[in-house]
Amino acid sequence: MFKKTLIAATLAAMSTGAMAVDVATSSAVNAQDYSSEGLTSGLVANDASVLTLGGTILTLGAEYSVGDTIKVSISGGSFDPTDAFELTDTDTNVGSVGITAGLLSATASELLFRITALDTANGITTIDETMDLELAGAAPVPVILGSTSAGAKVNVSAAAATSTGLAIDVTGAADSVAIGAVVQQHTFTISPVMDVKIDVANERKIFANAANATFNVAYAVTAVDQAGFALNDTTYTINGSMAGYEGTVVATDNDGTVVGTAGAYTVAADLQSAASTTGAGAAANEVVLFTVGTVAEQVVLGVSDYTVDVKAEEVGGKSVTYSAIAAGATSLNGSSAQYAYAPVNYDGAVTTNFEIGNEGVVDGEITLTAFDTAGNDYSAILDFKAMAGQVTKVSDADIATAFALTAGTKLNLTITVNAPNADITYGAYSNRGTTGRMAINKL
Repeated sequence: MFKKTLIAATLAAMSTGAMAVDVATSSAVNAQDYSSEGLTSGLVANDASVLTLGGTILTLGAEYSVGDTIKVSISGGSFDPTDAFELTDTDTNVGSVGITAGLLSATASELLFRITALDTANGITTIDETMDLELAGAAPVPVILGSTSAGAKVNVSAAAATSTGLAIDVTGAADSVAIGAVVQQHTFTISPVMDVKIDVANERKIFANAANATFNVAYAVTAVDQAGFALNDTTYTINGSMAGYEGTVVATDNDGTVVGTAGAYTVAADLQSAASTTGAGAAANEVVLFTVGTVAEQVVLGVSDYTVDVKAEEVGGKSVTYSAIAAGATSLNGSSAQYAYAPVNYDGAVTTNFEIGNEGVVDGEITLTAFDTAGNDYSAILDFKAMAGQVTKVSDADIATAFALTAGTKLNLTITVNAPNADITYGAYSNRGTTGRMAINKL
């Protein structure tokens, strides 16, 4: 039987960079990818009854003796300590020692093996000997993943020591390997997102750029090794204002629509979402188009951000949902002006006024948004409009009333007018007591 002294072990540990308990995956069974969908849906159990590690090989980089130990550790996952683990010599090359190892102990995070015999009939060195971590009959090792979320990793590392506890086989960069990863098997993306302008010159009932009233949900699938989730059906739900696309709502005459690849979406009664009625099949891109109603049945369209939820279902009924995928927005092609400093509600000590000139033919709703030096946010829609063909005054008192101000404050104020931008002009000024007027410049 091959022997070595403690001094020899120490020299082995201090010698060339080739000496390390290298951990790798076998060429036959590579590091495994696990489907997050298959696990989070409950389709596949994560209890060491189904999932396994890839083939895990240790390559020895030192001379070992009977009594030496090899510890295999796992992070990002755990072993089932009740399994019958084996560390099996798989190197049959001429010149190699036959190694027999026995399991000393097993926990959820560590397996400890001891060298119990060395057969020198075929050679006298253990350097470059390979040993497989497995169960009886070369079965793969079961694993419990620490996380089933996409991006989670499982790592295996190895370390060795003499029978007296002296570390050996320590030099090298491959003593740990990512043996498994949780991946998102099915991916739904939207790029570019919808960017639609509602035309304020046409009473906010039609799009100024109708060609942009669409988005495409692109689908892609990633191959996995275990816990696969075979997508059988997808259902899309669009969240956001559906005012003006109400053709499927029984209680309205408006015939605007939201139509996808599989047909018209069903708009909810509260006009805040719309769902595909049949699903889009196993795997396909979904093209969605917003269309306003006929002229006689058009209504004011809602300014809104849109997101998409995708429910993916496998043949047995297990499902996962991909939530809040950004799909774009509708906005107004109106006018706005921002003022960095506007003193308001100082009881006549300082009086601030704004004037909005509207040379067009469309009355514009006036929206005020602001924040103050204390970080408070304000928002209000005034109860009067920027009238077509007139100059409309927004007074200090109008702002104080709209924001329910109880004391004087300094505002970063934005005025938005829902009328064509080319028709709107702004003026702003403050009076300090009875002194002259001081202009306030917009940003």
